[in-house]
Amino acid sequence: MRSILLLVCALFLLTCAVACRDSSAAAITETKIAAKLPTDSIWVGNVIGYSLVIPESFVNWKGMNVMGGNGHQGYIKPLTGTLTINANGSVEGGYFELDMNTITTTDKKDTSSDNGLISHLKDPDFFDVKKYPRGRFKLINAIKVSGDSSFNITGQLTLRGITQEIHFPATIVRDGEDLVAMASLSIDRTKWGITYKSGSVIALVKDELLEDLVQVSLALRFQQKRGC
Repeated sequence: MRSILLLVCALFLLTCAVACRDSSAAAITETKIAAKLPTDSIWVGNVIGYSLVIPESFVNWKGMNVMGGNGHQGYIKPLTGTLTINANGSVEGGYFELDMNTITTTDKKDTSSDNGLISHLKDPDFFDVKKYPRGRFKLINAIKVSGDSSFNITGQLTLRGITQEIHFPATIVRDGEDLVAMASLSIDRTKWGITYKSGSVIALVKDELLEDLVQVSLALRFQQKRGC
């Protein structure tokens, strides 16, 4: 009976996984992902599941003016996320949601909701957060590049109700019993309908234009799911 209950719990958590910054990450020692795992971890076949640790996970962004300058930067907090790893260290799946209402800046002292820049980022010129409060990323493929920690990632990013395929390199390293996924990439905001002050759609003098490419970096911590 206990084995049946464990199997039911495992299948339930797997179903939820499918449906549903910090600087210290850089100092994590890389070890094999396929290291020995606790016996109470949730296994389905030879795959183990991990849940995103929300307080220790960030999606950082940086936007620039075409003519240079400091631009603006900040982060968005994830709402939920999962990662599944095969016993041989390969990445079998991954998914996370972003709470677009948490978008904030780190280059300005005023980070309240009344901050003019934050309010503008939430309005229809940018992320139209009232209409689209969630962003989503679904991992499609992860190809191991070298060693035990480097991968080329293919996934689908959904913003403003628009889904586009993206490709980027990532590193997944072990920190104790946790996994930390790190990546840096650039996305073309116009592919998600964010065309405010874009030189690709309107004619403005250069010092009024914003770069179409937005720099994004991920620091996501995942914790092993435990048995019932």
